[in-house]
Amino acid sequence: MDTETKLFLEKHKITKREVIDAKGQTMYQLADLMKSENKLFAYNTTQCSKGHTIRSRSGHCIVCRPAGITFIRRSLETGNVYIAGSISKQYIKIGMTTVPLDHRFSRLNSRRVGNANDWVLIKSIKCDFANMHEFAIQELLRKYRIEGDKYGDVESQEIFRCSYEKANSTLEKYFEENEIPIIEKKTHLYNPEKYAFRNLINPRNI
Repeated sequence: MDTETKLFLEKHKITKREVIDAKGQTMYQLADLMKSENKLFAYNTTQCSKGHTIRSRSGHCIVCRPAGITFIRRSLETGNVYIAGSISKQYIKIGMTTVPLDHRFSRLNSRRVGNANDWVLIKSIKCDFANMHEFAIQELLRKYRIEGDKYGDVESQEIFRCSYEKANSTLEKYFEENEIPIIEKKTHLYNPEKYAFRNLINPRNI
């Protein structure tokens, strides 16, 4: 590791746990290696247009865009991936939080995320790398996603027109097929069948 790289990593407090040496790896090989070893950043990569060689797992140069480091690092955190439902809007929400769940839901309802204030926590799974798993599950359900700009809240990107059963089966299959360790799993409602909403595909997201 050269001095410039070492100083950059130290400045942004990027630890050995987060980084990998990419020497000898193609970008395609590197993406798979970083994923398998749960690394967020790599040094000794191919150079970006400005000659930097430190990249994120997605291939972006973090020297050119250091503001993204905090967001990327958030995916390492332990937290709860959850399924929530709104009866009034017939919506399902797939989200993630590192704060106590009751605090999270109080905020969701006070902010009227998705124009709803009756969000109820249905299920949660506590795990490491919760943010990463949240995004993956949301992507699996993307064809049911509502149009975010219509609701004026970025969190509406986490809201879907589908049933709890569809969301839950997708979540369970994802964790099982990827053999993701679960710290704790809870179903918070005794009657989640109330959230048997219609599965409505958004043609723009197919």
